[in-house]
Amino acid sequence: RYKWSHIFLSGGLGIVFLWIGLNMIQDPQTWIGYLPANIPLGLDRGLALKLNGIFDIVLGALLILRWWPKIVASLAALHLIGILVTQGIDAVLIRDVGLLGASLALLAWPKRHHRSHDAA
Repeated sequence: RYKWSHIFLSGGLGIVFLWIGLNMIQDPQTWIGYLPANIPLGLDRGLALKLNGIFDIVLGALLILRWWPKIVASLAALHLIGILVTQGIDAVLIRDVGLLGASLALLAWPKRHHRSHDAA
């Protein structure tokens, strides 16, 4: 009953993270303006953007594969909360509220319904 909805939710969220991460690596000039001027740990903004892109790619792949769904959903939710706290909500970042909702839905998903081999 829940198998397909979990696949669609996890896969859709994973595709978004994967696409954004790849785009950050391929076209950093489009994304660099979204980073705050003062990066924690004194990281260079370009390096921070690459690390963020890699993190998003890994999250996306893990969401698509549905590996460690609770851990990955937690990381995705924390990542999105961090973005919303540091950037605020505007016409562009409002979509992150929806992505956060999807991450929290995966985090709250009943455990027995998130594995691909469970009965539908």
